[in-house]
Amino acid sequence: MSGGRRVVDARDAPAERTGPDDGTGATALDTSAVVGDALASVAVAGVLIVAGGLVAAVNSAAPFDHGSWLAAYLVLVGGVAQLVLSAGGLALPAPVCWTWLRRAQLALWNVGIAIVAVGVFTDVPAVVVAGSVVVLGALAAFAYGAGPARPQAAGRVTLYRLVVMVLAISVVIGSVLAGAAPGS
Repeated sequence: MSGGRRVVDARDAPAERTGPDDGTGATALDTSAVVGDALASVAVAGVLIVAGGLVAAVNSAAPFDHGSWLAAYLVLVGGVAQLVLSAGGLALPAPVCWTWLRRAQLALWNVGIAIVAVGVFTDVPAVVVAGSVVVLGALAAFAYGAGPARPQAAGRVTLYRLVVMVLAISVVIGSVLAGAAPGS
């Protein structure tokens, strides 16, 4: 690995490849865009964790409806879960590295959690459901982005997808707890 580029087997994943094929089937993967998107995700997660701390401080001084929930939601869902999804994706052996997919993951996740928060604060279950659907779309994008589960690293990919599935189940449970489940 040198100069922000690493050589990968061209069959690993549909990634952004630059440079000529050297005859072995390997081309260079431009990791600078991947790292840049990962840093953006870490930065947004960090901002949400700090925002959650600030909400907790304000809520302890002057409690407001859903203040504790919002603080926990921003820290755990907005921040920690986003870090796990983004960092976990980088640890996978052959993730799908399309720029549009990485950016869709980040956008869907953050827009979805914002919509859910608005729905909770306005007590509009349909808005919570809409936000939950967007978050589930983000989770589907993260699961797809894990790439193929090759035998030599199937455990890591399976673990990552298990985390995604647990988060998806949590989204559904959260919607139910918010009184937003269909038929409630």
